[in-house]
Amino acid sequence: MLKQLLLGGALAAGLSCQVLAGPLQDKVGEAEAALEAGNGGEAIAVMRQALFDIWSKASLSIPTALFVRAPADGYGIYTPRADAAFAPDEALRIYLEPVGFDWKQQDGLYTSLLTVDFDLASPDGKVLAGQKGFGRFDFKSHVPNTEYMANLTLNVSGAPSGDYVLELTVNDEYSGKTAKVRMPFSIK
Repeated sequence: MLKQLLLGGALAAGLSCQVLAGPLQDKVGEAEAALEAGNGGEAIAVMRQALFDIWSKASLSIPTALFVRAPADGYGIYTPRADAAFAPDEALRIYLEPVGFDWKQQDGLYTSLLTVDFDLASPDGKVLAGQKGFGRFDFKSHVPNTEYMANLTLNVSGAPSGDYVLELTVNDEYSGKTAKVRMPFSIK
């Protein structure tokens, strides 16, 4: 069914079916066959492998970066702040979900190593403070996880009231890829 929808959509758009032929399309066909045979676990494993294949080719990015009330308990388990207005001496708590970083096999495990730099700037871009290697996330797993999160806490006590921009740079130490995210906030 999924394969038919993809092929039907391609034909309706005037695309050649050959354009869709490839490793990802093959994985969809394998997963569909597994489902039709009543093997949902195998279908999920095939699609998970397809996700890993896409992940390895994707650029590093941070699709989710939020100010949160407290450190997250796990991936997707967080309470976002209603706004980005902080009291004086209140720490900035940040939740990130990076994607597209590299995994390296080491001692029978998959490992990743991400570091985070920050710049604290005025709204016009003047850097007021910063630190390289502010955060370090060394993760080990039996599989190359795609549900990955990081908690950061930044103390800005002593900063005067006003508007600011926190720019985070996430560095994949294995691939050399980087991704930036800008997070405006204010101190009231």
